[in-house]
Amino acid sequence: MLARVARYEVETQRIDDAVQAFGEAAGQIEELQGFAGGFVLVDPQDGRTMTVTLWENLATLENSEPVAGRARRQAAEAVDGSVLSVETFEVAHELGARGGS
Repeated sequence: MLARVARYEVETQRIDDAVQAFGEAAGQIEELQGFAGGFVLVDPQDGRTMTVTLWENLATLENSEPVAGRARRQAAEAVDGSVLSVETFEVAHELGARGGS
């Protein structure tokens, strides 16, 4: 499994808008072959925003890039933000969620 991690710069007052914009962009990505999950991460104190998408293999990650890149740019632009970086990582170990709270 592979992960694509993108970092964004978003104004702190636009964080809620960013969550919504990236959530809407996810709709385009979730339908792609090989998509295995993902997250939108935010730090409301300083505007740091990240997306992490998981892909079954390198081929599906690479094939997703045209759609993912467009969705990423559109979501960032919708909140007057910018894409700072996009990196790919191999998932070396998956942590399991514990039941209950």
